[in-house]
Amino acid sequence: MRFPAKCSLLFLLFAILNLQAEAQITSSEPDSLGPFFLKNIDTWTIHSGIIGEDYTLYVLRTSVYDTTKIKLPVLYMTDGDWNMTVAMNCFSMLRQDYNTREPLIVGIGYGKGKNQRFRDLNPESGGPAFLSFIEKEVIPFINRKYRTTNEKAIYGYSMGGMFTTYILFNRPDLFDMVFIGAPANNGSLLLPAAKQYFKDHKDLKSKVFIGVGSYETVVVQNINTFTDYLNSLKCPGLTLKKEFTPGASHGAALAQVMQNAIAFGYCERHTAIALDPAILKQYAGKYISREKSIPDILISSESKKLYWKFSKEGEFTAELIPMSKTDFFMAENERILFTFRKENNKSILVVVQQDNTEYYFTREE
Repeated sequence: MRFPAKCSLLFLLFAILNLQAEAQITSSEPDSLGPFFLKNIDTWTIHSGIIGEDYTLYVLRTSVYDTTKIKLPVLYMTDGDWNMTVAMNCFSMLRQDYNTREPLIVGIGYGKGKNQRFRDLNPESGGPAFLSFIEKEVIPFINRKYRTTNEKAIYGYSMGGMFTTYILFNRPDLFDMVFIGAPANNGSLLLPAAKQYFKDHKDLKSKVFIGVGSYETVVVQNINTFTDYLNSLKCPGLTLKKEFTPGASHGAALAQVMQNAIAFGYCERHTAIALDPAILKQYAGKYISREKSIPDILISSESKKLYWKFSKEGEFTAELIPMSKTDFFMAENERILFTFRKENNKSILVVVQQDNTEYYFTREE
């Protein structure tokens, strides 16, 4: 995407004038408590040589980071002064229902200084310089201070969503995943940005999420037009997902949009397939547990769908969604898997729990 000429020129000037600029760290160690009063969030104040101002970086270290020596991918977030705790809670909730990868989370904010988001996140004002700051100062700093892989993602909401749109079509090589939340200006820049980009390109190699609250009807319409256009191009390198948060407007949708973006980028999600109802029917029956402490399971086939419930657990029933002819999952908790197979001419159901413990059930003939 090419924004107005003055914007591109501004970006070029900043790149030339600040080619040798480096962020200056105002302290050798982070403030481990910072404004969030959480020991696993490091707070750094750095001076940008590109922009000429101080910024605050919040780095959320997960338990995986603190208890192992492995390297982690990095999720960068605009508006870090308030997005960090939201992101932390999103990951905490998603871990309960999905196998979830753990990134290092870096929030870029202003701390006690003046909030300049309307300048820095606007592609027509400070956006080009802010992007240069992230690329040339923030990312190298994080890579020096923490154990990181080459995988990077960036999330932005509102003005931040407009900024991540700018990144997607100007520097698609910089981040592996781009999350666009409720883009400002009603998402009016989405389609023009995409069309401008594809004047000179045939593919867009990125994993992209875009979301908004359903009450923002103009943004919803612009997102639908935008995603329809991208899908029509059939780009082999593009993975695209949109989600609308029902019954929410701009403020109320923020947490859910972020959670949907994180689920898209970092949670193991299963893909449902359609199966012949005759295949589903062959799994129906009562399955006897091999462990006396575990109730038996009843499998039923109704209305071309498969359902399960414990034989002694009241009315609880959940659908089993096929992802192959033998493997199924529940929408309520995708970390629990159900596999049907044959052993010694007997029908067996294996239930794999969240901790990978396997439970075996044999169908009553």
